[in-house]
Amino acid sequence: MAVGHMTRTAPPPVTEAAEPLAARLPWWGAALAIFAASRVLTTLLFVWVQAQATPHSRAGAHPSLLDLASAWDGQWYWFIAVNGYPHVLPLTASGAVDTNQWAFLPVYPYLAKALTFGVLDWRIPALAVSIAAGFGAAVLLAALLLPRIGRGPALFATALFSVSPLAFMFQTTYAESLGLLLLLAALLLVDRGRYLTAIPVALLFAFTRPGVLALGLAVGLLFAVRIVRARRGGPAVPARELLSGVLLAGSCVIAGFAWSGIAGVATGRADAYFATESAWRALWMPDASITFFQPWLFAADFWATKVVGPGAAAWVAPVFLVLLLAAFTALLLSPSARRLGAVVRLWAASYALYLLAVFFPQSSVFRLLMPMAPLAGAVVPRSTPARIALLVVSAALQALWLWVCYGPVQDYWTVP
Repeated sequence: MAVGHMTRTAPPPVTEAAEPLAARLPWWGAALAIFAASRVLTTLLFVWVQAQATPHSRAGAHPSLLDLASAWDGQWYWFIAVNGYPHVLPLTASGAVDTNQWAFLPVYPYLAKALTFGVLDWRIPALAVSIAAGFGAAVLLAALLLPRIGRGPALFATALFSVSPLAFMFQTTYAESLGLLLLLAALLLVDRGRYLTAIPVALLFAFTRPGVLALGLAVGLLFAVRIVRARRGGPAVPARELLSGVLLAGSCVIAGFAWSGIAGVATGRADAYFATESAWRALWMPDASITFFQPWLFAADFWATKVVGPGAAAWVAPVFLVLLLAAFTALLLSPSARRLGAVVRLWAASYALYLLAVFFPQSSVFRLLMPMAPLAGAVVPRSTPARIALLVVSAALQALWLWVCYGPVQDYWTVP
C-alpha cells in the first residue's frame, strides 16, 4: 500500500528563528524592553543594599524600598508637595539664609502631588512618575541617536544609559527622570527642526530641572554655525526657521531666569534664589557667594587635598581640571561624536559650560552629568565582547554607588 504524502508546516529559516527577540521588536519596543530589564536589575540591587543597611545608614537599619527611594533630595520634594515654598526665608543662627525649598523646581513635586488624588502616599505616584519618565527617556534617547548611528549602536547606547552607575536615579523620588524626558524631547524636536513645538517642552523643562539656559545657548550656537556656513556658500537659513530658532532660544533664556524672579516676588527678597543656592555652598566652602567658575577651582583643591595632601594639591588640582577639560574636548571632537550631529555636540558643550559656570562640584556632580546621556552614542565599542564588558562594568559601578549612597557608608560625600 502506497504511503500518502504527509503535509507539514515548513520551519522558519534558521536565521529568523535564531534572531534575538530584541532584533525582531521595533526599535522603540527594543528600547522599552532594555529599560524594563534594567529596572529589574536595579530593583535587585536596591534589595541587596536594603539588606546591607545598618542603624548608621541614611534610611536606618530596616528601610523599606520606598524609604530608600525617597531619601536625600526626595525628602525635599515631598516637603514641597506638602508645604509649598516659604514666603519668609529661614535664617541660620548667624543670620545667613538657610537651606530651603527654593533650590528645587516645582513641576515634579506638584505633579506627583496631583497624582496622589488626596489619598495616596506621595512617594508612590512620585516613584511612578520617575519610572514612567525613565521609560520615555529611553525611547527618546534611542530616537535621537537612531538616524545618526543606526539601530544597533543606538540601542546599545540606550542600554548603557539604562544600567549606568547613576541609573538607580530612575527609581528614586528625584526629578532627574522627568527632567531627562523633557530635555531629550526638546533635543529631538530641535534636531528635527521643530523649534516652535520645542518651546512648551523647554518651558516645562525649565521648571523641572536646571539647564534650560544651556539649551538656549545650544540653539543659539546651532543657528550661529548655520549662518556662518551659509555665508561661506552653504545652504541658506530660511528667515522663518531663523525666527523660530530665535523664539526658542529667547524663551529658554527668559525661562532660565524666571524661577529666581518668582522666588524674589514670593519672598520680597530679590536675591532669594541665589541666597538659597549659596546656603548649600556654605556647607562646603567658607565663601559661599555665587561666583562663576571659581567653585570648580575650590572643589578641585578640596578633593586633591583629601586624596594627595595639601602639599601636592597645589599642582594636582589644576592639572586634573586641565586634563578633564582636555578629555571632554577630545571626546566632542572625535569622529564618533561627530556622527551624533551638531545638536547633540552643541548641547553637550553648552551644558558643560553651564556646569562649569554655575555649579559647585560635590557628590551630586555625577547626577548632574546625566543630561549628557546622548554622548553615550559616542562610546559604543565595535566588538560584542567589549560592549558586554562595558555594560557589566557600568552595572557594577551602579551597585557600588548604591551601596555607598544607601548602605552602611555615611559621609558628607555620599549624597547622590
